[in-house]
Amino acid sequence: MNYFALFDLPIGFKVDTNKLRAAFMDIQRASHPDKFAQSNSYEQDEALERSALANKGFSLLNNKDQLLPYVLELKGIITPDEKFALSPAFLMEMMELNEAWMEADDEASKQSILSQIKAIQDEILEPIKDFLEMDQIDTISQEAMLQIKEYYYKKKYLDRILAEFR
Repeated sequence: MNYFALFDLPIGFKVDTNKLRAAFMDIQRASHPDKFAQSNSYEQDEALERSALANKGFSLLNNKDQLLPYVLELKGIITPDEKFALSPAFLMEMMELNEAWMEADDEASKQSILSQIKAIQDEILEPIKDFLEMDQIDTISQEAMLQIKEYYYKKKYLDRILAEFR
């Protein structure tokens, strides 16, 4: 399902929330159960399904963590349950940070590791951050989309590490 098409929005990493909200409200008004009280069960089911799709799409497009992989999947850059191979250098660095975390015996050491992770997050975001602010991705090259893909998988890995550290 292309939720951008459902809400008549351009595909982008940033969504115009005012337009999204307005389109969502239009769909909800048009598919409200009261409008279909006298309709047959097929029409009632169709309205209910459209309303449910609008709810799911509204929620997804408003969630920045879900929006990035959704757009990448929609454009065929990633596939569900893809096993992306991160670079050995990145994985080695992550292993070293994990080991340092396990050996950290005081709060200052842990804060130092967390600072290193924050620096890595900033470093991987820097080359693609302007793309992530675009509300229309038609002009983004395939090469840049692959950089965004790599960023996504590295970010996902770092987020998982941070969750384990807490």
